[in-house]
Amino acid sequence: MNIEQLIASAKSLLEEADVAIEAGDLELAATKQAEAVALGDTIKAIKTQNDMKENLETFVPEKKEAPKSKAVRMPFDVDDKDDEKEDVGLTEKSVYKMRYGDLDTAQEAVIGDLYGKDYMQKRSNQWSAFTKYIRTGKINAREEEALSNIILLPDAVSAQIKGGFSVSEVKATLQEGINDLGGYLVPEDYRVEIIKRMMGLTVVRGNARQVSTIRDSAEWPKLEGGDSQYTSAVRVTWVDELPASATVAETSPTFGMYRIPVHTVMARTDVSRNMLEDTPFNMLQVVAELFSEAMAIDEDAKFLTGTGGGSPRGILGNRTGANQTPETGIESVVSGAAAALTADGLVDLAYGLHAQYRNNAKFIGARLTHKAVRKLKDGIGDYLWQRG
Repeated sequence: MNIEQLIASAKSLLEEADVAIEAGDLELAATKQAEAVALGDTIKAIKTQNDMKENLETFVPEKKEAPKSKAVRMPFDVDDKDDEKEDVGLTEKSVYKMRYGDLDTAQEAVIGDLYGKDYMQKRSNQWSAFTKYIRTGKINAREEEALSNIILLPDAVSAQIKGGFSVSEVKATLQEGINDLGGYLVPEDYRVEIIKRMMGLTVVRGNARQVSTIRDSAEWPKLEGGDSQYTSAVRVTWVDELPASATVAETSPTFGMYRIPVHTVMARTDVSRNMLEDTPFNMLQVVAELFSEAMAIDEDAKFLTGTGGGSPRGILGNRTGANQTPETGIESVVSGAAAALTADGLVDLAYGLHAQYRNNAKFIGARLTHKAVRKLKDGIGDYLWQRG
């Protein structure tokens, strides 16, 4: 097999190694790389032998000392001082060039100053560790260290240099990100505040009357016999100037009792003593705020749709029969369409409420209900609900 065939075989092996790396089969890639390196040694030996023969045939002694020629880098050139390390580095460099292209002279000089001669190897190790973590979720200590290093791509290094950063400034930034190269000396920017979502809106408690009690229920005496106008059964009789007592109808108020049961709600979170003592913020206050939020949101839902079984009976929850009367329940107004809101239905809703209650009334609905109302239009396409 001549040298051209050996070079073609070596290139083919590197292509197979590149395919194996892309597929995550690092063992196969290492095998192909080792075979390519072995061919590289053979190529180097043949090339050296041929060069020596050619030099001997054309050698002419000269009195003047010939100027020293620069060493020509042979394909798969190997450093005799550290054969194994250079072989691996050369292979990784070849794979990197096949994948990302060649580095220009300036990039290679800057990257060599930042990362050393084994930049390609470090980059390959980091990529392999990342691929393994994504696939298995498990990495060893060496792979974890490889992932913790900041290894920039050549284009990113060029962008920072062109952006006005010096090599020393880029290196200082990289070393802050590597623990044993200065990262341990750079303090973490830890903020004593917790990022969280905004709490959802609650509407019932803020618009309701709130009272305190020490019992399991609260009771109110109430007048009965009223209607949409009168609060009780008491009525008056119009008579002449000198009426007879028999002409005045007797009406008497009647009373009843309205009972509201008080329900208990609880929440539990286990917090260790060490956490209470060691956290830089007030952990008890944080937990108390989270309890308050959970309580407010859940009770708002119960105030609206609770069934009364171990929890408050909501305004809209499980009301049938006598509970549907105006006194104890809630009236409903149909919109005029089976599955949609209508402008006429909204007007009927507003005026379905008796006049004495309309001044302090509030329109409360779900987000999608408000959206449907806002999208109602007239015959020429203008929205019915305008601000102002």
